[in-house]
Amino acid sequence: MLAALILILLTLAACDKKEPEPMPEPELPKPVLENLELGLGNAGIGVIGEDFHFEGDMLAVDKIDKVEVKILPKEGETYSKPWKHEITWDQYKGLKNANIHKHFNIPEDAAEGQYDFWVIVYDENGSRLEVRRDFEIYARANLPVRPMISGLWMHKNWTPMYDFHADKDNYPTQRYGKGDTIQVQANISYVKGDGKLYLLLIRKSASYNPQTMEEVDLSKAIVYDVHEHKNEHSVYDFGNSEFDMESYTVIRNIPDLVIGAEKDNNAPDKNAITGSKAWQTGEYNLVVIYKNFTSGQTIHKTIPFGIDYN
Repeated sequence: MLAALILILLTLAACDKKEPEPMPEPELPKPVLENLELGLGNAGIGVIGEDFHFEGDMLAVDKIDKVEVKILPKEGETYSKPWKHEITWDQYKGLKNANIHKHFNIPEDAAEGQYDFWVIVYDENGSRLEVRRDFEIYARANLPVRPMISGLWMHKNWTPMYDFHADKDNYPTQRYGKGDTIQVQANISYVKGDGKLYLLLIRKSASYNPQTMEEVDLSKAIVYDVHEHKNEHSVYDFGNSEFDMESYTVIRNIPDLVIGAEKDNNAPDKNAITGSKAWQTGEYNLVVIYKNFTSGQTIHKTIPFGIDYN
């Protein structure tokens, strides 16, 4: 009996012992994807049958294995037909880091609508990074009027000073001097109908920073350029530089403005650069204002820079 009792107690003790929980596998470090840019001006819009711009900077933990792009239907959205699109790029395999810059056409059989745009970066260490962005697909005729700055460049004597690209701002650190020439090119995308663009130089000490077309006061601002479009029936990209791709000829060049000029580039009548807006050493702003009169939409941007006039 004593032996039986000992056997029972040993059995119960063994049953009370629980197997230790297995330790979770440590999560593998994932690659990094930065500066992702989807479409013109990073607007996240694709046009059926037309070129689409994709760019991003990748950094692997070990080395890059492959990159996938997936355009997938959004949950709860309705479409004219089932459609999705997937692309795999393996030419980056074996690289530690890379800038991925691709152009591909949105397929002709794509259905208009709202989508999830997935970018998946696979690392050779077995991990992967998944990034999702909202994405829209339109036929050219159905593109929305959605004015946005898709390009803005400042030059000093045709040497680059500033490049606005996909919301990445590195403001000018060099300063303009008396006699230097300033050149500015601005592109405004997704516009139609009637619209107007102002590029203004304004001293910060004037405490004047207009944000709408109605606030523009040419007695306080030096006009670098003014340009407008009228009766455009389709959505297109507008700017103060125009080029005809069919004839391969320049229609309109960006103007020059010499620091120290007596008159600005206002059109049709140039304004004298005197009085409260006369050239001075100090801090200035390049103010970009565009208004689409057809839709009533306005956009603006301010770029700081300096002038050493003395």
